[in-house]
Amino acid sequence: MSGAAPMRVLANATELIELLAGEGALPLVDVATRIGVPRPSIYRLCEGLAAVGMVELLPDSRVRLSTRWLALADAARAGMLEWRGAPEVLAHLVERTGQTAYLSVPYGSSALCVDWCQGRAIDVLAYRPGSMMPLHVGAAGRTFAAYGVPLPEGDRRRRTEKTIIDYDELAADRERIRRDGYALSEEDVTIGIGAVGVPILAPDGTLRGALSLGGLVEDIRKHCDEFVAELRAGVERLSGV
Repeated sequence: MSGAAPMRVLANATELIELLAGEGALPLVDVATRIGVPRPSIYRLCEGLAAVGMVELLPDSRVRLSTRWLALADAARAGMLEWRGAPEVLAHLVERTGQTAYLSVPYGSSALCVDWCQGRAIDVLAYRPGSMMPLHVGAAGRTFAAYGVPLPEGDRRRRTEKTIIDYDELAADRERIRRDGYALSEEDVTIGIGAVGVPILAPDGTLRGALSLGGLVEDIRKHCDEFVAELRAGVERLSGV
């Protein structure tokens, strides 16, 4: 077997895992189409991953990530020493605002939620630890796009009628976020839900992550300025840990 073959298998496994992480359980046929791999190869790959406990094969010919990833996610989060002060900062944001607070980092062409603290108002938010959002939607994703994470050319799926997908509108959105220093998400991911996010920058200006607050869009709109102030204070506390 050539050296390229094992690398191709690993690359396919990575694409499969990231697809399931972003969208949940999917039919095996859809997985093969989405990542461009022949069906027999996908079946063998999923059987292999299931044998080592990384995915579960469901009776209706779908595949999903296994619960083993929960333990792996906790271990990975514990190992991120640069964010060791995040739980206290996120809890303080919830205490001050009542909204759900998030810490996100760039991951490829997505925003990855690495930690959160649930708010007091609602529990219908789509963004949770371990989940990813594309860079054209949401407060964290659009913040990352504005601060230099490349926005992919394709795969700008419309989540709601308020999702921005036009190239020129996205460019204007990035300029606005850079000018104001925060991103405001108003129902572009889920109707009725909003979010506001600010970047976490290293002293040299390098993007490290984002803090954001999510909740009912009316609350986010009404209290946007004060929420931005709380997020910026949270960034200062997090950066000083």
